[in-house]
Amino acid sequence: MYINTFKYTPADVDCKLCTEYVKKFGCTACGCPWMAERIEAGVVDYAEVVRQMFPHDKRLMARLEPLIRDFPGMLWKDERHRQRMEAVKIHLGHSKRRDTPAFFAVMFLFTSDEDIYRRAGNCLCRRGAEFDYARLHEISPHDYTLYIAARGIYTNAGGLTTRDLADAEVVDAAALRMIVNALLIARYGCAALDIHERGRKA
Repeated sequence: MYINTFKYTPADVDCKLCTEYVKKFGCTACGCPWMAERIEAGVVDYAEVVRQMFPHDKRLMARLEPLIRDFPGMLWKDERHRQRMEAVKIHLGHSKRRDTPAFFAVMFLFTSDEDIYRRAGNCLCRRGAEFDYARLHEISPHDYTLYIAARGIYTNAGGLTTRDLADAEVVDAAALRMIVNALLIARYGCAALDIHERGRKA
């Protein structure tokens, strides 16, 4: 079995090497086409990747800008969140078929605090995410929002809309941060968990 250990470095993703880069004008792309590779190389900060994910919605950006400004330096809610998710990953083991970015995004949401983990942690199975196993009776609005977001990310149906995310009465600020971070994982994989406040310059 061959294990790929290659990892992009800042030199590999220097913007001047990109086909979208023009010496006189700089980057000419509407959005970075190599964001995943730049995240892996550690040269992307939280602000850049979030703004690229939601570039055309002014109402949502009005809510995201405070999240960007107050970014604590990691995607995790806290250290206990990280420990819970790592423990689940170890417990489930590796499965190439199951371990998609969407599955890890669900895992990120369902381990974000003790209550949601107690209610929905058993949805994280060796064969994938099974949402019918969640215990939703008397669940808090915050946790139910995370549940709906996770289900939508995984099934690509029936989740939260951009309009929902832009509405503070539908998605509270704490849930919004977790959902946005989960969406980063769903798009860019677990490499997104290495995003810090400031990336190193390429």
